[in-house]
Amino acid sequence: MASGAPVCITVTLLDGLVYSRTALYHSMNYRSVVCFGRGRLVTNPEVQQRVYRGMVSRYFPGRMAGRDYSEPTAAHLEATSLIEVQIEEWSAKAREGGPLGPLDAETDAPGTCGVVPL
Repeated sequence: MASGAPVCITVTLLDGLVYSRTALYHSMNYRSVVCFGRGRLVTNPEVQQRVYRGMVSRYFPGRMAGRDYSEPTAAHLEATSLIEVQIEEWSAKAREGGPLGPLDAETDAPGTCGVVPL
């Protein structure tokens, strides 16, 4: 990815499993994005430190460098590649809500329907 060659990155967040009274209408609630761009190796240690600190604080709120963990050393930064992707084009798609089968709105129809949140 660091070579500058074209890359494609896809991320999907699964929010729920949708079940219907009719097999054909089972689905998922999700949010998805596809990004096309080119990668670039980030070599500036200050930028690397800032990005890694941001990642830790995003995924582990309240953790602080120096108190809860030690900052990456120069050797750690050299051993880990950080790639920035310059996005040139992207597309997003999502689905939310309950089942949409032909019998799902009928409360006295056979079977069950609903959403299992994830």
